[in-house]
Amino acid sequence: MPKLEAETVATFRPLVDLVPEGWRTATTTAADGTELHWTDTGGDGAPVVLLHGLQVDGLSWLRTAQALAPSHRVVMPDLRGHGRSGRVHTTASTGVHVDDVTTVLDAADVECPVVVGHSLGAEVAGFLAARGRMRGVVLVDPVLVPMPSPVIDVDAPPPWLAPIFATLRALPTQTHNQRMRAGLTLLPPGVDVDWHEVDYVTFVEGQSRFDLDVYRHLDPDGASLAASPDAVAAIDCPILLLTARPMLPGAGGEVDATPLTGHWRDGRHVHFPGSGHHIAADRFDRFVREVGAFIADVGDPDGATDGQDP
Repeated sequence: MPKLEAETVATFRPLVDLVPEGWRTATTTAADGTELHWTDTGGDGAPVVLLHGLQVDGLSWLRTAQALAPSHRVVMPDLRGHGRSGRVHTTASTGVHVDDVTTVLDAADVECPVVVGHSLGAEVAGFLAARGRMRGVVLVDPVLVPMPSPVIDVDAPPPWLAPIFATLRALPTQTHNQRMRAGLTLLPPGVDVDWHEVDYVTFVEGQSRFDLDVYRHLDPDGASLAASPDAVAAIDCPILLLTARPMLPGAGGEVDATPLTGHWRDGRHVHFPGSGHHIAADRFDRFVREVGAFIADVGDPDGATDGQDP
């Protein structure tokens, strides 16, 4: 399929017209005073928590949440520095994000959820699951090799990042149509399909609310989940690992998942060879089938599986 074009995205509706009526938003406060925001579909179904990646926000999961909401309560936090959560003043380490999500789950009265995390959100989800209290965890295209956090000078970024940062700074003051057109330059490598309107609009709107100061406060010594086999081994709930083709040019289609699969207790790996990093947007139908089947397999919080007593 062809890539999205400016004429197409300019017709996309504003975010406010895409979020279903009846979904709730709420905030709580982290230990250091940072305000933490989340979106909640409500309902009495078994809880599912969706954690977004870097530079977007909780509503980047909007289409997935719509698919799950008829039978589940879906909670979508905004990590600090993202969306409508507070800005970053001291640190944006993975450990702080884990603490923040724990605070949100307590405030939202969410117990024993399935947690789905993409990219940065997958790191947070993995370490959160290592603490317990999860029914299952889905890691969507996490980093699979030890990788320190990038050190980026926000005021003088490298030449390849400068246009991206300029676009991010311009987005908040642009009209909706201007943002939709400008957002095309922010699509990640490997996008070779027409994203659904909902996925594209939520991606661009999330970028418009991203705090560039996140890059000032990343922990340069912070390690990904893959660099912590002990954390993976500590996860005692089922794990679903979803991977896409490597993002780096020339990396080929092979994915070495052994940093995770070699240490987990109970896991399953599903590869999406035709997908870029944003699997939920690139291959939505298959993604929802895999995640939905996993959620059904791990059962609900009171011990039922697939809606029946075990």
